[in-house]
Amino acid sequence: MKLLSRFLFVAAVLMPVSARVAHAAPPATKDDTATLPPPLAVRTINPVYPYELLLQGKSGWAEIHFTVEYSGHAILSNTLGASDPLFAKALQAEIEGTEFMPPRRNGIPILTSTQQRFSFNGDGSLDAPSARILAELRKPKPAIYGPDQVDAKATPVRQEPPPFPYAMRSDGVSGKAEIEVIVDKEGRPHFPRIISATHEDFGWAAATAIKRWKFQPGMKDGQKVDSRVVIPVTFDFSKLSSTW
Repeated sequence: MKLLSRFLFVAAVLMPVSARVAHAAPPATKDDTATLPPPLAVRTINPVYPYELLLQGKSGWAEIHFTVEYSGHAILSNTLGASDPLFAKALQAEIEGTEFMPPRRNGIPILTSTQQRFSFNGDGSLDAPSARILAELRKPKPAIYGPDQVDAKATPVRQEPPPFPYAMRSDGVSGKAEIEVIVDKEGRPHFPRIISATHEDFGWAAATAIKRWKFQPGMKDGQKVDSRVVIPVTFDFSKLSSTW
């Protein structure tokens, strides 16, 4: 009975997707995958670099298998391998937060399985602004102000809502996370890290979204400064977007 109830619940959660793709082509077959191009990411896959591993200068890799459904969302992701579990969590969250263009048959999108491997190359993977912040963080007394040390805290001016983690969505679970991020003098976020989360998937989803935000930088003595800010994020299952 419990198994039947869970099946009915998951079916109900996914019903809006099924209704919209009632006339879609069936999933790709083994023969299809040999001839069809893989799903294309709308933007470059660039996961959050796990904060602790980056400070240690640790590089590594992760590989995730996942399915791209008809509307371009990644579902059913699982880890094929990783040099550290944190790299796998970061890549999984980035994939679930990325929109894909699934391959099409006769103009109709096809449900497709694929995989993504990403290398985390330590300091060498950073752009100049991030490298500057990282160098500061490694100093005994970084010149990065805490939330209680500025006259005006950094505030978001452009936000992207975090995707609801697929596993949590399937289970009908709500949750929350707190993310600390360093906002530089230009309002760019760097190195979001999970302070707390009711489930680690919520933490990684929130951190992944926040790294794409734009901020009004913190102010100190009338000057823009590099500063830390803590951002609470709530995941409410009852308010999921109908676009899924």
